[in-house]
Amino acid sequence: MSRKPEIHCAPPPLPPDRADQIREALERVLESHHFGGSRRCQLLLRYVTEQTILGDIKGLKERSLGVTVFGRPPDYDTSQDPVVRATAGEIRKRLAQYYQLPGHESEPRIELQSGSYVAEFYFDQPPAASAPQTAIAPTAPPPADRSPAPSRRLKTTLLLCALPLTAVLLVLLAYLLLPQARLERSDLGHFWGPILKPPGPVLLCLGQPVAYNLKSTVAQDAIQSLYPSQPPITGSDEGVIPKKDLVILWDRYVALGDSICMTRLTSLFDRFGKTYHIRGERSVTFADLRENTAVLIAAFDNQWTRRAAGPLRFTFVKDSAHDTDLVRDSQHPENVEWRLVGAWPFGEIANDYAVVSRIVHTPTDHPVVIAAGITEYGTRAAGEFLSTPEYFAEVIPRLPRGWENKNIQIVLRVPVVSHVPGHPQILATHVW
Repeated sequence: MSRKPEIHCAPPPLPPDRADQIREALERVLESHHFGGSRRCQLLLRYVTEQTILGDIKGLKERSLGVTVFGRPPDYDTSQDPVVRATAGEIRKRLAQYYQLPGHESEPRIELQSGSYVAEFYFDQPPAASAPQTAIAPTAPPPADRSPAPSRRLKTTLLLCALPLTAVLLVLLAYLLLPQARLERSDLGHFWGPILKPPGPVLLCLGQPVAYNLKSTVAQDAIQSLYPSQPPITGSDEGVIPKKDLVILWDRYVALGDSICMTRLTSLFDRFGKTYHIRGERSVTFADLRENTAVLIAAFDNQWTRRAAGPLRFTFVKDSAHDTDLVRDSQHPENVEWRLVGAWPFGEIANDYAVVSRIVHTPTDHPVVIAAGITEYGTRAAGEFLSTPEYFAEVIPRLPRGWENKNIQIVLRVPVVSHVPGHPQILATHVW
């Protein structure tokens, strides 16, 4: 097949032997780690490959594929839901990465050219050594006295010994660097690019809730051993701790969900090979934010999140008088669906809401990422969303072209079961 075929009519089906080769190659591709994490890419590549093998390409159009492969309604708006285009682009990228690795050179190749949803197949050609062997053979054996001298023989031996070691080192180096390169080229890598590319470490700024301890260590130890899960709920004065026995701690504790969010992000930075340092929000200054790209973790407990998110479309609002917390949409202030009522103090909620933002912070002129939920469950889920390529890939069909270099906000709903957040669900996006 030519590299750029002009298809004016349906191509004939592949011969059975060629079809078997392509189907075997397809299974190897789909079982590779390049495609193992993307169900959408697997579905689309398998479908277009099989239809091309059969010579039935009339349905390989964007709308038809959206309906057949992804279950969209027949009249869906492809400009608002570019799931086919986005998935095809991801397939092209993953195929290129797969065939770049050693060991795949002799395999039949499956390609999806830009602007087309018809698969193309390429088979290895036999070597061009059709001339008889005698044509390149020497006409006479070499003289017996032309053997190499001892010193040359030693150099040759050392070189031959060094070659396998060099090959092993190159393979090891590729094994270590390829995962990082793949991550950097992924959609998640594009999101983090503005934060990771500037020199110097990333500043992770954690929220710090106000906490109270008993002044008496004996009383503190007693209450922790007496009520290991949570303090008693009582309608009387029994168990009430007088104010004089309490001390406020402003900068000692962080929420568990915020800590898990931080741990996931630092693990991601390690995979990127990016250095970072961690501080509580009370020890971060404006000068720190002027000198570093930053990640702000938590919403109401982090003053820097409140300041940075204040002018944005999606912000956090607290109405303590009515025990209500809300993700507010400034373009649709009538929308009050993204709210929690009665979440304080025990967090007995079925859903939380989180906002993930990446912006250029105007006062500091530095890129800033915000991972924050109404409660710590949402913040924890925001960290999972920003460190899991499969989770982040779910938002790509909702984003316009060029989003990689723009400000972006993503609103998430987070199901919470027994105080554990689940798979975050995308509610809204804003790119500018």
